[in-house]
Amino acid sequence: MKRVLKIAGLVLLVPVLGVVALFVAMFAGNPEIPDGQELEGFARVVKDGYVSLDVLDAGEGAVVLIDSGTDPEGKILLAELKRRGLGPDAVKAILLTHGHADHIAGCHLFPKAEVLALEADVPIAEGKARSDSPILRHLPPADRKVRVTRALKDGETLQVGNLSIRVFSIPGHTQGSAAYLVNGLLFLGDSADAKKDGRLVGAKWPVTESVEQNRASLKALAAKLKPEEVKQLVFSHTGVLPGFAPLRDFAAN
Repeated sequence: MKRVLKIAGLVLLVPVLGVVALFVAMFAGNPEIPDGQELEGFARVVKDGYVSLDVLDAGEGAVVLIDSGTDPEGKILLAELKRRGLGPDAVKAILLTHGHADHIAGCHLFPKAEVLALEADVPIAEGKARSDSPILRHLPPADRKVRVTRALKDGETLQVGNLSIRVFSIPGHTQGSAAYLVNGLLFLGDSADAKKDGRLVGAKWPVTESVEQNRASLKALAAKLKPEEVKQLVFSHTGVLPGFAPLRDFAAN
C-alpha cells in the first residue's frame, strides 16, 4: 500500500514540477522587477510578488494605476498609497494591460475608480471567459470581483487629471492586450519582456494566445510611434528598458 501511495505521489508531483520548471525557464535571463524605481518623475514601479504594477501621479492627490497586482488584499499597493499619504479613493482610474488574474486582483479595492480595458479582454478580466493560451485555456472561468466600467478602443486618448494617456491595441498575448503611452513611458504589460542584455522579446508562449500575432502587433506598434515619444519601456514581469531602440530593433528582425 505504501508503495502504491509513493507511486501515486510521484505521478502527481511530476506535472507540478514540470509547470514550475517551465515558469523558471520563461523568466530566465530577465532583469528583476525594479521595485520602487521612479520613472520620469511621475510614475513608480511597485513589485507585487512575481508581477509589477505602476502608480502614476495624476496631480492634486490623484493617482492612476497600470494594473492592480496579484494580491486580492492589495497589501503592497495600499502600503504604496499610504506612503504617499493617500487612501483608496485617490485612485481615479485603473488601466488594465490585459485580463489575466495576476494583473487585476486589486481592482475591487477601489470602488470609486474607473476600471478600463480593451473591449476584447473585458470578459477575461471579469472572469466570464478564459484566455485561450496553451496553459490558461485549461483553467475554468471564475468571478474575480472585477467590473470593467469602460471598454477602451484602439487609438483613443484619455485624460485623467494631468495625464494624457494614449491607448494602443496589441493583440496576441490576449486578444485585448493593451499598451499605454503616458508622458514618454510605454507600458507593455505581458506583451513583451526585457532581457538582461537590453533586448526586448515578445510574450511568453505558454501563457500567450498567439505568439505570431503578438509579434506582428509589436511591429505595428513600433511603426505607429515616433522615437522621441518613447523615453522608457515598462514591462510587468521584468526590468525597464531605456528609449525606443529595443522596440525598434525587435521590429526590424
